[in-house]
Amino acid sequence: MSMLTSIRVLRRGPTLPGPYRVALRHKPTFFGKMAMERWVGMSRSVDDRLKTMAQLRASARIGCMW
Repeated sequence: MSMLTSIRVLRRGPTLPGPYRVALRHKPTFFGKMAMERWVGMSRSVDDRLKTMAQLRASARIGCMW
């Protein structure tokens, strides 16, 4: 990757995954999703690896690609 390419990538800024871009059109839904992600990230009652595995399993069961 050349220096010019890396500058162009940085100029674009961070991008949101598809489900969040769609939810951004309805602010209460977007903020609800962000709050849920924050609460899941902050919880300490279960190991992080187990939480990740449960999220992947649940998303695979409902057919979500994210």
